[in-house]
Amino acid sequence: MPQSIPPGLSKEHVVKALIDLDSGVDHLFGAPTGYELVHDGKRYAPKAVVGLACRYSIGRILTPAEFSGGEAPGQANFDLRKLGFTVVPKGEEIAEDDKPARKDWTEKEVALIVADYFTMLEKELLGKEYSKAEHRRSLAPNLGERSDGSIEFKHANISAVLTGLGLPYVEGYKPRGNYQSLLAQEVETFLDKNPTFIEQLAGAPTINPDKAPAPAVVDLERIIEEPPAEIIGPTPTKPWLSRKGRRIDFAQRDALNRQLGKLGEEFVVHLERHRLLTAGRDDLSRKVQWVAVEIGDGVGFDILSFDDQDESEKLIEVKTTGQGKFFPFYVTSNEVRCSEDMTDKFHLFRVFDFGRMPRAYILTGSLREKCQLEPTQYRATI
Repeated sequence: MPQSIPPGLSKEHVVKALIDLDSGVDHLFGAPTGYELVHDGKRYAPKAVVGLACRYSIGRILTPAEFSGGEAPGQANFDLRKLGFTVVPKGEEIAEDDKPARKDWTEKEVALIVADYFTMLEKELLGKEYSKAEHRRSLAPNLGERSDGSIEFKHANISAVLTGLGLPYVEGYKPRGNYQSLLAQEVETFLDKNPTFIEQLAGAPTINPDKAPAPAVVDLERIIEEPPAEIIGPTPTKPWLSRKGRRIDFAQRDALNRQLGKLGEEFVVHLERHRLLTAGRDDLSRKVQWVAVEIGDGVGFDILSFDDQDESEKLIEVKTTGQGKFFPFYVTSNEVRCSEDMTDKFHLFRVFDFGRMPRAYILTGSLREKCQLEPTQYRATI
């Protein structure tokens, strides 16, 4: 029997769910039937919105059977309206006054949101507490009262610009492309006017963690996530024409940071042993081998583990970063060849957000098939 929606759902949680739906996130909810939530000119199934929003309020997505989409308190339509959203019968036109004003962002508005984004980024990388919602509320009066969704989407656009430059972005603002050229120009302008901004943050603890946060309980369901649909790598430029040098290659810094690499490998060794112990395979857990330490680098993978069902080998390569899920990473030609030669056994663990709340996604099989590989260096002979 459906229950009431758990308390604690906020407007911010709903906005995040709308962004998830716009990005095509998988869910168990069907298309809207009797009612639709109308926001920024788009229409959504109210139950899907609430179900996904609960991930941000109670830590998990509700299933369709756990709550109702009706008009009573504790049901989707009622609670969404209470939070200030427009819910109408399916297909019903909304009043002109309720429709979002669709106008391009002005240069002044873009400059304001870019500067505020960098303020959040600085606080995040330095480990200082801040509230995205408070920043958004403070910005809104200076942005022509643009909707929360519009502001959130612009933040995600800024993340895309930064990943295109190979720079850190604010965690939680998933990079989204198709942005104004004006936005990219303003980001570049900010960095040109503040030439030491990125350099000062390069040594921040979130970028260069010296230890892994130790969770009280290893929750593999929380730690292991689905791989991103797309990673936005740095956009190729012509510095010989622009005469602008590269600021900092953060992905390369990760690759060269041996301490970070070892911490990430140790973290995955712990995960694999825990997984096998949980599956009742104490024998296999004891056989997990940290190859990079016990044998040495250059083998093509870092950890030897095992499948808990058929006992087959798992060759695990670990790539660790203190930055977000959508940040690119370096692989060696040896690792690529290993993944192609040992397709059935090769697993790449991409460990991210290591300095705060380590999580990982896993790529299996050939890296050439799973990733877009861009050559960054050549061996030259005559």
